Amino acid sequence: MALRFLTWFCKRGFPACVLMLLSLTVSAQQADPTHLVDHKPLMNAVWETFDQLMYKVTHKDGQTIYTPHFPESLKRLDGKTVTLKGYMVPIEPGRRHHVFLLSVLPVYQCMFCGQNGIPPMAEITMADNTKLTFGEEPITIKGTVFLNGEDENRAEIQLRGATKLAESK
Repeated sequence: MALRFLTWFCKRGFPACVLMLLSLTVSAQQADPTHLVDHKPLMNAVWETFDQLMYKVTHKDGQTIYTPHFPESLKRLDGKTVTLKGYMVPIEPGRRHHVFLLSVLPVYQCMFCGQNGIPPMAEITMADNTKLTFGEEPITIKGTVFLNGEDENRAEIQLRGATKLAESK
C-alpha cells in the first residue's frame, strides 16, 4: 500500500507530501526507538492483516508499476464488516471530512517514520455522507472492507459505509 499510496497522496497535491518524502530519507538514516514513547500502538488482528498487503513490481515503457497483491488472509476480509481504531489522516484540506485515511499513528507524528516502514492505513468513506471533525485523539470506525486493485487514485484497502463508534473510557 505504501508505494502506490504515496504516489496517489502526492498527486492530490497534499502540501505535506514533500515533507513526507524527505522523512523517508531521514527515517532510513535514524533508528531511534524512543521517538514513539508517547504513542500506544493500536495494532490489532485486522490492522495486522491489512499490513500483509504486497506489491507486484513490473516495468513498462521505462516506468515502474506497483500492482497490489492481496494475500488470501486479506482477501478473506473483502466484503466483511470490521472495526478499527486509529487516527484520522485528512487527505483534503479542512476540518470536516467524509473521506479520509485511518492510521495506527497520529498525523502529528510522521506516518512514514519509525521502524519497519510505513504503517498500515485504510481509506475510510463514511456512510450517508457523514463528515467527521479532524482531531488528535484516536477514533473507532466500523465499515465494510473493499480491496481496490484497479483505481490508482484511491487507497488499496478501504472501509466503505463506515460509522464512528462511541469511544469507551
